[in-house]
Amino acid sequence: MSKDTRPMGIYIHIPFCSKKCDYCDFVSYSMDTKAQQLYLEALFTEIDMLKNKFMDRTFDTIFIGGGTPSIVYEGFIASLSRKLYSSFHFADKIEFSIEVNPSSFTKEKFFEYVEAGVNRISVGIQCLDQKLLANHGRFQSIENVRETFNILRESEFPNVNGDVMIGLPGQNKRSVVQTIKFLLKNKVKHVSTYALQIERHTMLYDKLRRGKIKRMKDKDVLTLYEIIYKMLSKAGFKRYEVSNYAKPGFECEHNKKYWDDTSYLGLGVSAHSYIDGYRYYNTKRLDTYIDAMNENKSAVYRKEYVSDAEHREERIMLSLRTAKGLNLEQFKQDFKEDLLRSRAEQIKKLTELKMVEVVDGYLRITEPNFYVSNQIILELI
Repeated sequence: MSKDTRPMGIYIHIPFCSKKCDYCDFVSYSMDTKAQQLYLEALFTEIDMLKNKFMDRTFDTIFIGGGTPSIVYEGFIASLSRKLYSSFHFADKIEFSIEVNPSSFTKEKFFEYVEAGVNRISVGIQCLDQKLLANHGRFQSIENVRETFNILRESEFPNVNGDVMIGLPGQNKRSVVQTIKFLLKNKVKHVSTYALQIERHTMLYDKLRRGKIKRMKDKDVLTLYEIIYKMLSKAGFKRYEVSNYAKPGFECEHNKKYWDDTSYLGLGVSAHSYIDGYRYYNTKRLDTYIDAMNENKSAVYRKEYVSDAEHREERIMLSLRTAKGLNLEQFKQDFKEDLLRSRAEQIKKLTELKMVEVVDGYLRITEPNFYVSNQIILELI
């Protein structure tokens, strides 16, 4: 696989939370200032170990995710930003995102983020039903949410995303409508919607197994998706990926790298990298990561080459998740395969059912069928 010359992205994982939500399957640890200090030092070491390897590459996105990035002590993000900018080569214009939780977001931290170069903030609102969230281990007050958006609105911060979760056991239409109305009132430019996946090794999975809760039916989740789609479309948002909506010009450039098959570098505990056809996986253990950095050793515990067959499947799968679709000519160049010929029967059938269409050289799923994109993709792989 040839070297990708497009600008790369950087993802940094912040593994700290005040408490793990019942549905959470991400790597996270309880908040501890000393641990945060040690982790920041370890991140600096990992950056120092990698900066020479990427001295000839340009980066144009930074995404700080978690965990809960907004929970770290004041000064952490500013220090990390300075280290990144002094170690890597960045494009003149970059997208710099950070995830925040209303329970740990403050005006002081907001000013720190802006000074650090952050120009996109993603707020983990999930839903405005405080009781529902508490039932699933997320203790988030509506007052915290309002204060967060007051800070962002009063400062006229230009690029705000709201994360919304649907499919929570006990969730209803009213709470979804209330949440979307709140985001529109606060003039967000981007909305990410996630259908709850009940993962093993979570408290929610244990509750489901013991019969304490019931999984929401697929048709009911679909109804919630349709409500969100209609409300956001009416407000001028475009769905540019299965779960993501944006006002024109406010798509998340960093996440587009994952769907566009672009290389990216992951830093920190459990971070993944995808570089020139190889995937790298950092250790999921905080102590192991810090020990490795103290010994100037790599935190990567697994490296794998993405075979041509895997790469082909991923290109189809990820491209068809987007509204733009799959570039058929580029696919033909990269994989020596004319998909319109090799999957002619499947594409003919799906076209007749009005589930896919070819527009300006792109094969794409038609808007009403994004909800069943997985079934369509399986037909074409």
